[in-house]
Amino acid sequence: MGIEYGRFGRIVAGDSNEGMFLHVRHDVEETGGFYVYMVDDIDNPSAGGDDWTRDPVTFIRQQGWQVEWLDRYCTGCCP
Repeated sequence: MGIEYGRFGRIVAGDSNEGMFLHVRHDVEETGGFYVYMVDDIDNPSAGGDDWTRDPVTFIRQQGWQVEWLDRYCTGCCP
């Protein structure tokens, strides 16, 4: 599974958060890892959250998520 940092994906199946959108932010220089941000709607989010991980590929696999990567990128939507 390849991840393009900042690219949105939709969780189409998994143990939780099905239907949510996610993107991964590379933050190794600051925190030594990556943030995985989730929102319920890309254009008008009303719910969401974030997780920190050292390995986003393993993190996504552990959640049991199947992600459909979209042709849309986060442009300042999250810190």
